[in-house]
Amino acid sequence: MQYTLDPQLIAVALVALLLGLMIGFTIRSPLKRRVAVLNERHDGLARERDGANAERDRLIVELKAREAQIRPLSDEIDKLRRDFARAQRGEAAIAAPAVDMGNVALLKGVGVKFGERLAAAGITRIDQIAGWSGGDISVIDAQMGDFRGRIAGDRLVEQAILLREGRVTEYETLFGKLG
Repeated sequence: MQYTLDPQLIAVALVALLLGLMIGFTIRSPLKRRVAVLNERHDGLARERDGANAERDRLIVELKAREAQIRPLSDEIDKLRRDFARAQRGEAAIAAPAVDMGNVALLKGVGVKFGERLAAAGITRIDQIAGWSGGDISVIDAQMGDFRGRIAGDRLVEQAILLREGRVTEYETLFGKLG
């Protein structure tokens, strides 16, 4: 079997090849520009994200420093309130408020429905919440349905610990007025 090269077929193939290359370069050029623009945008967003993360980390450090400053002062205020109440022989209007450990609704972020969901999980007391570990939080949080993530988001364990320890002033400084 012998093959012959048809000059007309070769010419058509070369024209098709050249036409294909031209179309390819024509399509590729705008795509390269688009990729370059998207890469620049990505780099800009990455820098912005890094800046936001650095600012967040700085604010976390500042918050911890402020909380460390608040703790001794609030402990002193609570002590002074107790001493003053004892000196006045129990005048309740000025004394530090007594915390009802059986009322989870005292915690900021716990409304009626969230309180009902906690009660359904067997959580009815603030001191129960104050004793939770990270594993306990995960187990209870999985049972919260629409309220999933609220335990950590509303810092319920931190609130409960402060109330259990009678650190009312610190609680009110961090979370707002009690009651």
